[in-house]
Amino acid sequence: MSRAGRSAWNDRHVGIASFLAIDIFKMKTILCNRRLQMRRFSKDEINEIRKLIGEGASLSNISSHLGRCKSAVQYHAAKLREKRAREKELLVENLTDKELGWLIGCYAGDGSRYLRKDAYSYEVKFALSENEYAIVKFVEAVLLKIGMKTRRSVEGKRVYVRCQSKQLYRSMERHLMWDGRKKSTSVRLANLSSYPNNFLFGFLCGLIDADGGTKRLYISTSSAKLADNILDICETLEIGTNKHEYDVFHIYPSKPDCIKACGKYGFSSIKHGISSDGPGRGLPFR
Repeated sequence: MSRAGRSAWNDRHVGIASFLAIDIFKMKTILCNRRLQMRRFSKDEINEIRKLIGEGASLSNISSHLGRCKSAVQYHAAKLREKRAREKELLVENLTDKELGWLIGCYAGDGSRYLRKDAYSYEVKFALSENEYAIVKFVEAVLLKIGMKTRRSVEGKRVYVRCQSKQLYRSMERHLMWDGRKKSTSVRLANLSSYPNNFLFGFLCGLIDADGGTKRLYISTSSAKLADNILDICETLEIGTNKHEYDVFHIYPSKPDCIKACGKYGFSSIKHGISSDGPGRGLPFR
């Protein structure tokens, strides 16, 4: 073989050897990374998964955060969910019809709910004004009576009361209905005729606290069907009303009739309340 031929042969085999060396290095790196990803999870990592699940993080985000493969994270996330204590039933029997009606009315005006499937998280939230802490406290008190743990946060001028509960999440579906995701423009009672007057008056009071005015007794809503609900409820409770439509619907219940109803049912809204045992007790009817 000529000198030029031997040189070409050597160059070719050196190139092949270099390629194989690089390929082997890549394989070792991949295997090393795989071993790291598949190693036993530490207690700190398990606790981090538990924390991130509680915060509503997705499996992809948890996997990226821990540097672990998604299938391994999914396995441990499923185990953690199985270990969760069985969720308590709602202790609705602890509430009067008026208190339950008030809670549903307040939710119809200022409530929302969120489902995070990855974390199996069902959240119900009330968004209230920072200037109305009496309403915030009553929401928390009513939720506590039915066995719900709540957490409060302040963002700007809003106070948020949140609780994690599949039972409460589903309960809102039984009492209220709306079209698709447009709750604010279509919410209404699911079956108005099935409720007793005590519940209906509580519902009316909850709406006043969520979406009512303080200078003049009124309820505003962007849902035409809820506006019709309010008119029907007031007719049933013998409360006179006037309805006006501007950018939204405004219903003005008669103040004398409401005062009479407060005395009859022993309950009232917080914003405009006079009652013997309701949330508005001890407050002047403004």
